[in-house]
Amino acid sequence: MREKLHYLLGILLGLIIWVWRATLRFESRNRAAMEKRCVLAFWHGRLMGVMMDNLGCGAVSMASRSADGAVAAGALAALGLRSARGSSSQRGREALQEVQEILLAGAPFAGLTIDGPRGPWRQAKPGAVVLARRAGVPLVPATFSCRRPRLLRSWDRMVLPRPFSKVVVEYGEPWTVEQLQGDVEELCQELGRQLDDLADRLDRELVGKPLW
Repeated sequence: MREKLHYLLGILLGLIIWVWRATLRFESRNRAAMEKRCVLAFWHGRLMGVMMDNLGCGAVSMASRSADGAVAAGALAALGLRSARGSSSQRGREALQEVQEILLAGAPFAGLTIDGPRGPWRQAKPGAVVLARRAGVPLVPATFSCRRPRLLRSWDRMVLPRPFSKVVVEYGEPWTVEQLQGDVEELCQELGRQLDDLADRLDRELVGKPLW
């Protein structure tokens, strides 16, 4: 019963996000990087803008088995996105396999927060790299920034765009299947550096300084 209530709360949250998204002015840069089926990788604290740029597209992501995960699953459903329930600590392998199956069955991309669901903050975990390898698809780094950001005091220091502000989402150059071969830890470190560089550049352009 509690699971259902959290799921319904998530649906309500998803509807609020639809309205919120309608107030924002979006610019997408290098969206051509996502022309092919891919794995989209981003920091947990930068997920809101990236998600808002892809509402209703049928992409798949992961949601934990916790109460927060039930809220996330409900929100994703309301936003026209799909979820596999699991996390790095709970049923993670099974959920990653489910994400892979949904991706290969026709989802346009799989979106993964590489330091989620609860951190450590900005320490890249291997899920996105492993998934792209197994599925044989490119990996695309993604981030966003905005003119009037609000930073939450949460573990991920989540960046939220205030209503009626400009939001810029940028997609990095795709990592080919060949580039994904090699040491996973080194690949994760490089992915984290690329995401930080993208975010830093956007922050300086839109806010005048890095947000993190």
